[in-house]
Amino acid sequence: MSEEDAEYRRALEIQRRNFEAQFGSIGDLGFDDKLDEVDQDESSLSEDSEEENKFDGFTSEGEDSSESEEEITFSEDNPPKPKVIKLNTTTSDVPHLVPSKIERKLLKSGRAATLAEIENVTKRASKQTLKQANKTAKEEADNLENDLKLQRLLKESHILANNVDPQFSGADLTLKTIDFEDPTGKSRKRVLSSRLQELSTTNLTKDKKLESMPMNMRKGMIAKRDEKIAKYEKEARNAGIVLSKLKKGQVRDLNAGRGSTSSSERLGAGKKHNKVTKRPRGLKINGVGKSTRNGLVISQNDIDRINNQGKKKFGKKR
Repeated sequence: MSEEDAEYRRALEIQRRNFEAQFGSIGDLGFDDKLDEVDQDESSLSEDSEEENKFDGFTSEGEDSSESEEEITFSEDNPPKPKVIKLNTTTSDVPHLVPSKIERKLLKSGRAATLAEIENVTKRASKQTLKQANKTAKEEADNLENDLKLQRLLKESHILANNVDPQFSGADLTLKTIDFEDPTGKSRKRVLSSRLQELSTTNLTKDKKLESMPMNMRKGMIAKRDEKIAKYEKEARNAGIVLSKLKKGQVRDLNAGRGSTSSSERLGAGKKHNKVTKRPRGLKINGVGKSTRNGLVISQNDIDRINNQGKKKFGKKR
């Protein structure tokens, strides 16, 4: 063996020792150690060479050929396969514990964290999560309350719009209500009535009845209202103002939010359209028979009427 081969073997041996010091021997990992096999091969080769030196006599050529064929078939049946060595696994079945985020933060300080420090960190994190949960719940409750207030403001905006310059009486204003933010007087009455009406519509089974009053008076008020609405829409059309569209049968309320009671309680919120139950059948032409889905049906009376063979009419006896 040359000096270069000896140095190469020495370097491999040093690398082997370093590997075994860090990961353990290959035999402990569950794999075969090839160096042991090489040593065994070398020892067997030395023994074979000694045995070959001994003369056992001549052998036949057939025996040599059979031995070579057996070696060839063995090599063909069992081809050599590569072995994969996984260095990140262990022989034990215990799973590798991954450090948590808190432990990694504590390890970044350069020392191992104690149990007391880990408990303090977990308690602090749980307190923060509870505070955040309480804070979010409080914010959601506030947002829900603000949404309800906004919806109520939009519904009652037409009432509050007419309360910009109120003309309260002495009975409306008192020392308690002079700085009161909520509407007072007629506006308060309208707001309360609208809220009660909204609550009553949830379980409403019948239509609400109008305020009782004479029929002629109600007809005159409805005619006056329609006249005012027509005049208002005509002026808006001439001025180029686009008014909001109304639903079918709905009436435009010009006095929305004014007064202590709404006009819809006395006159209604829309016009009642008479439903056409019988469809028009065109011109009344004298026809024969009756058209059905099975065809034209002609009765005996129709035949007699066409042939002028109706019932005989007798004159009155004198």
